[in-house]
Amino acid sequence: MAQRMNEHHRAILGRIEVAEPARGKTNQRPEHLGTSRRWYGLANAQRRKILLDFSVENRDLPYAAWRDLVDSLYHGQSYEERCAPQTLLLRYPRHRRALPLKQLDAWLGCLEGWAEVDSTCQTVFTAGDLLAAWGDWSALLRCLASDVNINKQRAALVLLTAPISQSDDARLLDLALALILQLQSEKDKRITKAISWLLRKGIKQHRATIAEFVENNASSLPAIAARETRRKLTTGKK
Repeated sequence: MAQRMNEHHRAILGRIEVAEPARGKTNQRPEHLGTSRRWYGLANAQRRKILLDFSVENRDLPYAAWRDLVDSLYHGQSYEERCAPQTLLLRYPRHRRALPLKQLDAWLGCLEGWAEVDSTCQTVFTAGDLLAAWGDWSALLRCLASDVNINKQRAALVLLTAPISQSDDARLLDLALALILQLQSEKDKRITKAISWLLRKGIKQHRATIAEFVENNASSLPAIAARETRRKLTTGKK
């Protein structure tokens, strides 16, 4: 896979560079996003609009060109470039489903901080995606959780937040709880907050099991995870 900027990437970056920054209109800041990269100051909606427009103009983008573009963006120099693949993964579902998970693993290694990780992992992959290739996906998630890169550890948890709320399949729940137990001693907020998030998302389909899990493991779970999950169970609010 080429890592030099291709023509489509160059065109997208050009639109990012001329867009009016949303500074003062958004609470985003590089220090809040957890990234040390260049930040053009665009709101998420601005970035998505640029990529949505591109996808409309390039509906028939071949798989090879799409993959090369996504790869190029994941090696971009700015926060906006590294988050841009989110929309391309969503807008080209056939290409996304044909993507080898080994390539996804490599791309996750290009991400820094919670916001970049979540852009790819939060809403792109569904319960259907994971369950259709469960052996491969479960292996990838376990591998990510065991990686020395803490951003990949967060990815392992966040990739399950949507699927666990979409399906009552016990495989999703069992793996989520196993990864939480594996990572619960980590003090970094990228992990403690992701554990809380995953537990709270699990309540929709697995309320009784999540409640029992939290009570049985309250002393070892991150305090924020136990507290926020109990609040969600009691009030229904975050």
